[in-house]
Amino acid sequence: MKTMREAVAEITPEITAMRVHIHEHPELSMQEYETCAYLEDYVRKNVKYDQLKRVGETGLFFEIRGTKPGNGPTIVFRGDIDALPIQEDPSISPCSKVPGVMHACGHDVHGVINVGAAKILSEHKDLFSGSIYFFIQPAEETLQGAKLFLNDPDIDFDKIDAVAALHISAELDAGTIGVRYGAILASADEIHIKVNGKGGHAAHCHTLRDPVVAASAIVMGLQTLVSRETNPANSVVISICTIHGGQAHNTMPDSVELSGTVRTLNPADRDRMEESVKRVAASVAEAYRCTAEVDYIRGVPPFICEDEWVDRALRVGKKVLGEENTKIMPYAAMGGEDFAYIKEKKPGIFVRLGVRTPGGPYGSAHSSTFYCDNACIPTGMLTILGLAEDYLGFTF
Repeated sequence: MKTMREAVAEITPEITAMRVHIHEHPELSMQEYETCAYLEDYVRKNVKYDQLKRVGETGLFFEIRGTKPGNGPTIVFRGDIDALPIQEDPSISPCSKVPGVMHACGHDVHGVINVGAAKILSEHKDLFSGSIYFFIQPAEETLQGAKLFLNDPDIDFDKIDAVAALHISAELDAGTIGVRYGAILASADEIHIKVNGKGGHAAHCHTLRDPVVAASAIVMGLQTLVSRETNPANSVVISICTIHGGQAHNTMPDSVELSGTVRTLNPADRDRMEESVKRVAASVAEAYRCTAEVDYIRGVPPFICEDEWVDRALRVGKKVLGEENTKIMPYAAMGGEDFAYIKEKKPGIFVRLGVRTPGGPYGSAHSSTFYCDNACIPTGMLTILGLAEDYLGFTF
């Protein structure tokens, strides 16, 4: 029987070729028709699955069920597959062939490492009891895809015991992984504030109630929620990203509209920020003889990893990659991830997969110069296999 590394090395060329194909033919969120079909075709031809079905129009669920006697647990591995509306720098190789669309967040890698690992796992079903579910997920970038799986009547989440996802990191070298105890990703909430005053001629400002000045004060006041009301050991972000009001340079509008995002790493800070944003907006507006309407829309929760699962990932990484290639991330990222909707219901892990060429240029995610060194592909498959092996209690 092949060792884990031998099995991964054998299929790495075909999985890498698949990654190149998907990278050259990216598809936006909820439009991943060809990508999903391409990965489904590979699964049907190469994976000894026990059940397989579409989730929505562009998602894929399949199960590999162990045949070893006993009642083992069930673990989910997620691989997202959508691209972004960004024009790729033509110097990057491989390069998108679709104008204005590129895989700028590594989801081409995520999809293929999961189906590659699934192929190998399905050839060793006799070694474990329990089940391995794979979620090939659309629309992570628009935070829609995970809910398709949560709402699918044919997926029984009561049977799921743990969940795991690998996601690229441009901060780490290809060949390495990174994990973090506690929160590794933030919640991502949306705020809309409408400041209502009384408009009129700008020269007669004493007769008006200026919503522009009030809105400006609200923007500044919200920042004190971070600097003066949040424990300095915690991370909170409030960013006001749009301001709209008025039609003419000499006419004060009746209202100004603001929108932005709030990011936190723990549920207590998240609850506090919702109350505090509403309080500050209302009280500051009142000080300027205006009123404020706040719409606070909760998005994805923070992604919090249990210590047991971080310990497992570190153990696995040191075993299959080496201690020097297994990192502790120094801080959480304040970005959001819709797999957190699933994670908040189950224990599990989010593993950062290094993709930067060692000593090579830095290509930021969500930028036109983002790239993935293909050396990350066997690393990703080895990590998935190692996590499955450790959790389900078998050895290749």
